[in-house]
Amino acid sequence: MSALPYYVQPVAATANGIFAGLGLTLNLVTVPALRAGGYPVQSWAVTYNNGSKIGISTILLSSAAHFYTYYLTKNKRVLYCGILSLISFPYTIIFMRPTNDRLHQLNATPGHDKKEVTQLVEKWNNLQWFRTTVGTAALVLTLF
Repeated sequence: MSALPYYVQPVAATANGIFAGLGLTLNLVTVPALRAGGYPVQSWAVTYNNGSKIGISTILLSSAAHFYTYYLTKNKRVLYCGILSLISFPYTIIFMRPTNDRLHQLNATPGHDKKEVTQLVEKWNNLQWFRTTVGTAALVLTLF
């Protein structure tokens, strides 16, 4: 096998760090701010629309870098990093998408049910904790 290109591991670590930071910011900063503001669904939608671009790109970039590194080195630790990095993608589609879709529907509905928004944002926050945890685990496993 060829030697590992010098830039692949830093790319994986950087993407993992951005994803972990995004998750921690969502759970520990954004959702508490939404709570303090009375759960405005419009603010959640802006956060989602901007954050999803960062989340998807960092999931795919870190996973690709880890799996490429595994392909070249057969290092199982790197394989586990790739799996931890990628798992948020199907998790989001399977478990979070229904909540995301409903929040988007409520955002598009004038006079929406604020109690439902509150419940859905809290559900979304609980689901997001999984992504934050596995993203942070991928970062820690990558760095140490």
